[in-house]
Amino acid sequence: MALRGRHLKVGADVWSPWVSITEEPNGTLTSSGIAVGFLNTIASVMNFTYTVIKPLDGEWGRELGNGSFSGMIGMCQRKEVDIALGPFVMSWDRYQAADFSTTIHFDQYGILVPRPVPEADLAGITKPLAWQVWMWLSVAICISIVIGFLLNIIMRQLSADGLEYEEDSAISPSWIAKVMLSETVSPEPANPVGRTYLLTWMMAGLILQAAYSGVLTSLLAVPKVTIPVDSLEDLLSYGKFPWIIEQGSYLHNTFLKAKTGLYKAINDGGTHVLDFYTVKEWAKKGKFAVLVPLTSMKKLMSEEYSEHARCDYYIAKNHILSAPFALAFPKGSQLIQHFNKWLNFLKESGEVSRSILGETKNATACLVRPGKEPGKSHKPFSVMDLSGTFVLISVGKKKKKKTRVSGEIKPLGEAVSQRWVLALVFACGLWRHGRLVLGRSLPADGGIT
Repeated sequence: MALRGRHLKVGADVWSPWVSITEEPNGTLTSSGIAVGFLNTIASVMNFTYTVIKPLDGEWGRELGNGSFSGMIGMCQRKEVDIALGPFVMSWDRYQAADFSTTIHFDQYGILVPRPVPEADLAGITKPLAWQVWMWLSVAICISIVIGFLLNIIMRQLSADGLEYEEDSAISPSWIAKVMLSETVSPEPANPVGRTYLLTWMMAGLILQAAYSGVLTSLLAVPKVTIPVDSLEDLLSYGKFPWIIEQGSYLHNTFLKAKTGLYKAINDGGTHVLDFYTVKEWAKKGKFAVLVPLTSMKKLMSEEYSEHARCDYYIAKNHILSAPFALAFPKGSQLIQHFNKWLNFLKESGEVSRSILGETKNATACLVRPGKEPGKSHKPFSVMDLSGTFVLISVGKKKKKKTRVSGEIKPLGEAVSQRWVLALVFACGLWRHGRLVLGRSLPADGGIT
């Protein structure tokens, strides 16, 4: 069908990467983008021209309660335009006010948040072992000290009955600390009871040291990054990111209809804007999370990486919902069947997929888990990354000044009180892991927690 030079009115508004609109000094609107490119292709083969008209309220189209619609869907309902470019999510409510073309794209609504980064952790030296291991190790040490104390009492009592007993052979709690720190135990126990006691802890220490050192090495090689938001539930419970919803969008309309539950809480707590691109810097600076389609998020990430070679955004793993997108027409429009012919051709030829990929291709570099971005795989350790180790070294330096034998400084392992070192490590471990148990809302996922 050739329209023989007919002039059409096209409703459109800004939605990257589909539609971009620039207002010229004379008041005319210049448009570009993926959807505009498709419209230009169809216009050339169907022989028509068009004028772009923006909706006065800047919305896509939501039901207002009296049967009328806002935004571009409302323009179709009132027959103010011949086509609404969108593309729009096809829903039952919107279908009552407008007709839709064939589906041109399937997309998912998701959550865009500031990209998490590795954080320095003073208690990092406790991470190789779970808090339960630190707790039960502490209990085992306390019980062993009590048992050693009781065995010493028993052996002294037996020595009163004629059994030979030397004070140097008494069981010492310092044996445990020396074994755990790989130090020499001196003097060695002289009786079978003391040797059995020491051997038990030497075996336990060997296993714990091997496990601890191996896991600590892997943690240093592959640092973990805490991801606080990976779903709507996380966004609501985290409480540190306000969120933005595009007003008049399908997602806004979905949340608006919810009377109870998660969707209602998200709608009541959200901030509504007409175009999330106008506030994209807020998300990058950590002020807001944004609820938009996946293609728009990839476009933003691609632009950021192309211009600054940085990945400042993260897309939550769990999507909110999926939906088909299409062009909108007034009810009963004769243009739909002819547009469908060429839209199907563009889809089947791969032009739609190629156009989307061309606009979002550089987002691939940022679609990796935080910490694995290009140029960050071999990040050198900073002082803060090893702060826990430096705390122990600083304690040892202070002890060296006070502990000398025959004019020589004792080794660090002897200079630092083993009991205080262990107490510090145990306290850090129990504090860190206890805090995670009380406040954790997200499970571990591979290298991401």
